Amino acid sequence: MFSLRLSLPRRPLRFLASIVLSLVVVWLLLSLVVVYVLTRRPHAMFAEPAPVISWGVLEEHRLHTSDGEILGAWYQRGTDNAPSVILLHGNRGQRANSLPAAEFYAAHGCAVLLISLRAHGDSTGDFNDFGYSARHDVIAAVEFLEKERPGEQIILNGTSLGAAAAVFAAAELGERVHGYILESTYRDLHQAVRNRTETYLPPFLDRIAYAGVALVGPLVLPDADKIAPIDHVTEIPRSVPVLFLVGTEDERARPSESQELCERIADHAKLVLFEKVKHECLIRANRQQYADAVEPFLRKVVAR
Repeated sequence: MFSLRLSLPRRPLRFLASIVLSLVVVWLLLSLVVVYVLTRRPHAMFAEPAPVISWGVLEEHRLHTSDGEILGAWYQRGTDNAPSVILLHGNRGQRANSLPAAEFYAAHGCAVLLISLRAHGDSTGDFNDFGYSARHDVIAAVEFLEKERPGEQIILNGTSLGAAAAVFAAAELGERVHGYILESTYRDLHQAVRNRTETYLPPFLDRIAYAGVALVGPLVLPDADKIAPIDHVTEIPRSVPVLFLVGTEDERARPSESQELCERIADHAKLVLFEKVKHECLIRANRQQYADAVEPFLRKVVAR
């Protein structure tokens, strides 16, 4: 009788413990699924034929990276002595997203190279680590232009994921690149995830979701701690000018993040804020402000 009385209170405790354990397992499994899905290409490969445009002719090319990926690209030739601009789209995008910027640069005589980053569009690859491996894509694009237009200056223009890829490539590229235009750049992967959980989930649930992703993320993304533009932006040589552009209402890559990145290289960088603009195509949001920011930058690069 005595032993029976002692065992009775333990049953609800064990039941409660089993429920808690089950919830933790489900939480971690769901977090693992989320990380897995987010680090895979968003769509199956699809054809990206060059569109007919009124401002030039886009040539179709395939670029090969040093780690074995094959990238789809469009190339518009420029005038002599004008820079070449490589356009790098954002996450879950494709090179067609860069057409408004390509038209802008082409109007200034620049050659433009639009690529679809790995795991996007008609480029190969299934793994998307938010720009870290895509640094090889950026290097392949630079090598293409060095062969096509030897001696001409090269500018990297990346948006969000593309901006991060450009920063990650800086250490290897050195002064082979003559200017960076970085739009809506995230500080580091942890902050990028935190921004999204805060934006799309209610309070408290957002913290649970972030904690789960942070715990299981390294199982899928072993280089997670290296995916931090803030740690690599100083690898852009001091002789190379950098222009940061960001919307003041961007919730995914917040203005404070671009501000911090800019402050790390303040002696050769400038930040321009687009008022009342979110995480979107900045040239479409305010074409005049875009031109006012980028045209002096182009002149600066050409004058070097």
